[in-house]
Amino acid sequence: MDNSAEQNILENERDIVERAKKDDHAFEMLYNHYFPKIYGYIFKRVGNHSVAEDIVSITFMKVLVNIKGYEHRGHTFGAWVYRIATNNLTDYYRKRVHNKDVDIGEAQEIQDHRAGPEEQVVQLENRQHIEIILKKLSKRYQHVLHLKFFAELSISEISAALSISENNARVLLHRALKQFRREYEKD
Repeated sequence: MDNSAEQNILENERDIVERAKKDDHAFEMLYNHYFPKIYGYIFKRVGNHSVAEDIVSITFMKVLVNIKGYEHRGHTFGAWVYRIATNNLTDYYRKRVHNKDVDIGEAQEIQDHRAGPEEQVVQLENRQHIEIILKKLSKRYQHVLHLKFFAELSISEISAALSISENNARVLLHRALKQFRREYEKD
């Protein structure tokens, strides 16, 4: 999706959401806009493509089933979708007996192919280093950092996704960053 189409969806999101309650084409526009964002967010959390695809499928199925009941209440539609995705992640982790670490080998598939080979190696090493440090943090801190920096959500959207106040979201993000910095400096 090009930037103008993405900008158009964001500007007209409320109208598109209202149309999507009755029109499959409007829902498809929302799906096409949010799918890569939600997939990236989920994949960063689970580290496995097939599991991420399953969770994203469940997320959008729930969005489709529940969109008629969606009401704009001070948060964007995107924040609502992230909340559903977050709840699905929580369900996924509850059902798992053992946590699986992110497979750094799969992260290689996401590298920036515009960079030269040397830059790609540096990017991969940086990504691996960040993942190692993130794994040292509590799940809650990992979660808020993923929402902010990988999913690129605003504080308002993070608060909606986590069902906490904006002030609590700010405090949680601040503490997570502080802990991340401490762990980074130890390394």
